[in-house]
Amino acid sequence: MPSAKFEVVCTQIGIFTEKCKRTPWLCFKFEFLPPSFFNHLSAWFIRKYCPSKINSSIALYRGICVFDIDTSGCKKILVTMSTDTIALQVVSFSKKQERFGNTCSDIYNEATQLIEDIKERYNVKISFELHFKCSDGVYYTDTFEYNWLTKNKECFCSQHQTAHQSGKLYSPWIKNEVKKSPDDRANIRTSPEDLLPKNESDKEKDFARDQISVETNLPVSVTLRQQINIKKSTNESQYISSCIKIGNTLVFTDYHNNRLIICNSDGTDIHHIPLSYAPFYISEVESNTVAVSGTYFKTIQIINMSTRSVTSTINTRGDRCDGISYNDNNLYVVIAMRKIHVMDLTGKVIRTIPVPTYGIGDITVDRNRLICIDTTSIYCCSLNGEVMWKFEKDEYQDLRRVTTDKEGNVYVTNEWISTVIVVSDDGKHHRELLTESDGLDRPCGIYFDKKENILIVNNDVDAKTFLFDVNKK
Repeated sequence: MPSAKFEVVCTQIGIFTEKCKRTPWLCFKFEFLPPSFFNHLSAWFIRKYCPSKINSSIALYRGICVFDIDTSGCKKILVTMSTDTIALQVVSFSKKQERFGNTCSDIYNEATQLIEDIKERYNVKISFELHFKCSDGVYYTDTFEYNWLTKNKECFCSQHQTAHQSGKLYSPWIKNEVKKSPDDRANIRTSPEDLLPKNESDKEKDFARDQISVETNLPVSVTLRQQINIKKSTNESQYISSCIKIGNTLVFTDYHNNRLIICNSDGTDIHHIPLSYAPFYISEVESNTVAVSGTYFKTIQIINMSTRSVTSTINTRGDRCDGISYNDNNLYVVIAMRKIHVMDLTGKVIRTIPVPTYGIGDITVDRNRLICIDTTSIYCCSLNGEVMWKFEKDEYQDLRRVTTDKEGNVYVTNEWISTVIVVSDDGKHHRELLTESDGLDRPCGIYFDKKENILIVNNDVDAKTFLFDVNKK
């Protein structure tokens, strides 16, 4: 097997992108690990699964192998090793909502039995402990021992400097029910449907739902105004990660092609602005200016839409930069997913705001409130970082982008189950506003035009964009 760096293999497959969902790491930590052990384990996976392909080669390397574990190739397993650890991680690129449960537990049971069989067959007297690590953590250091996790509801991750729920680290691999603590129950929010009597007729329910929407300022319905198909060249791959509307102009970040796509709000007059890096998040700065962050390129660029040129570039000093929002002459930028820098347009950091949890991706600042999301939760904070409320429900596990309307309601795309949810400004009520039946297919970008009361949503891969009139009573 040829040698290859772990980071290079993962990058070539696309594991570090937002399109990939990853389980926590399952780690077999040995007192002593003979290299032949990994070879035996790899051989078993080769017999059971098809090695993944990278360009024209197969992903079998010294110390790291990647296999397709379904016929579509959308679900894969990484098998890798360090000096004393063999680690497994299941990843998925599927559009479907992924829970991983049976897949991971079956692999865990088979791999554990295989290790015991190898020990018995070759009379090898070695032992291992079962450890786990968060999905984007380093699998060979600062891992958490399974027995310790079962006795502690939380664990402090020194790599990310945050707390993880212990059960979420091992539950995909080991069939144990993770019990909710009283604190967890406090985060469960009531939806308008939860407030309706069980025996009402559909007409009565619709009326009651409308009444609840009025009381909470939630929108009653949406009406499709325009659907736009951003055309692409033959064999061209697009990944539209964010969108905004400035006046009569729509602006999209095309991650795969290192460019902005701009067009009129009716889809005509499409132009491109080439960039030196792959853009991910975007925010309006002024009527003809936008700020664009390139997550992995650690760069923010200020772009004049009139001249279609980059006017300035801000380097974030070696840290990745994600969600970005402009408010009161300042940029708010998520740095390294663990803090928010408030800076002027030259990049001078004025102050730093702590985030409520590690893993914050997108943000928006509005009405002296900071709304930020990770993949599973929405947080409403003061501009000092104090959490005012948190919204979290089990069915929403892949939140991508966030925006707000004039009343402070929060709109979020949930990519893998193709929905847009809206949460009331106090965080107590929510409803699914848009679904697949409205044309959504892995929606990512979202933007609310407060002047015209229009909600813009774009699918990431097919680049279909929808403009909805939001109706309120």
